[in-house]
Amino acid sequence: MGSQHTDIYINPQAHSWHHDANTDRRIRHFHQRLPGFTPTPLIRVDSIAKELGLKYVFVKDESHRANLPAFKILGASWATYRAVTRAVGLSTDVSFEVLADAASEKVIKIFAATDGNHGRAVARMARILRIQADVFVPSNLEQATRDLIAGEGARVIVADGDYDYAVQQARINSEVPNGILIQDTAFEGYTEIAQWIVDGYSTMMIETEEQVREATGGTADFVIAPAGVGSFAQAVVSYWKSRPYPCSVMAVEPDSAACLKNSLTKGEPITIATENTIMAGLNCGTVSSIAWPILQKGVDISVSVSDREAHEGVAQFKALGIHAGPCGTASYAALKHIAEQHSKDVQSLNPDSTVVLFCTEGERGYEMLDRKKEGLL
Repeated sequence: MGSQHTDIYINPQAHSWHHDANTDRRIRHFHQRLPGFTPTPLIRVDSIAKELGLKYVFVKDESHRANLPAFKILGASWATYRAVTRAVGLSTDVSFEVLADAASEKVIKIFAATDGNHGRAVARMARILRIQADVFVPSNLEQATRDLIAGEGARVIVADGDYDYAVQQARINSEVPNGILIQDTAFEGYTEIAQWIVDGYSTMMIETEEQVREATGGTADFVIAPAGVGSFAQAVVSYWKSRPYPCSVMAVEPDSAACLKNSLTKGEPITIATENTIMAGLNCGTVSSIAWPILQKGVDISVSVSDREAHEGVAQFKALGIHAGPCGTASYAALKHIAEQHSKDVQSLNPDSTVVLFCTEGERGYEMLDRKKEGLL
């Protein structure tokens, strides 16, 4: 059972927990077929390591992944490809062109809900396969983000509610002949495609492990992942807790949408009401049902950060030449928060630590919603 302070949750049992996972090597080969695909850089930031008293700090920079400004294409592309090949009865080594022709003949239609990058990634893959996509978005999603999704050729439908409501609407509307829901959260009756999305993120994990070894001759001791519905965090835990060496995992959320931290504290998955945040891609009120069992056992530390902390991280990363959005700097905000306020509570974070920050989002426009409240005035 975990212990918690007011702002963090610590699970001492997670350090020794091991996850049996077999990575499907077909996935990385598949990703190499995507237009513009190359491994993303792992950037060594010695100034942060020195500031926080750590051996190495690396940023896995996902600000550009296959010509999109976020990592989501890794999961969305693999899941869409798997789902469409199954729907048309083709194998998982078929070319995009052949699959597109088969999908057109069967009039496949894709549905998804998003608070940003997932929907754009699904729309991009649908465009590659020449499939119509309907993407449902919460009512508070910025117009600029809606326009980016529409720019991929998708039809953007504004749901009259929050992210969870948009997911419900996408699910309901997908229940048509040859309709396929590509969603990065699992719920009752919907797990397989959500798991394929998680599986798609394994490419990033393999790249990161190889890059850390090349840079240091060793392995990561501590990795930090943003958590919205928890699918990416699930991928991080699944991979790093399956390695033959110990590695601590910290999950970070907005303090206005900390559904994972609240669920861990409660000891069971709960749905919470969320508020607006500049970390729009993490503004989720319910943990994915397939992520929960793994996160409950494998997350060493769960922490939430404020918009102010994420916003400051954007400026600090920019000074280092890393052009990230606030979801991307949440990992750094969490590391700084823990190192400065809870170093005695987190023994696995020490002067010998090699830390990886997963920066999951490129630079984008946003507005601080209440600058006075966030301490910026």
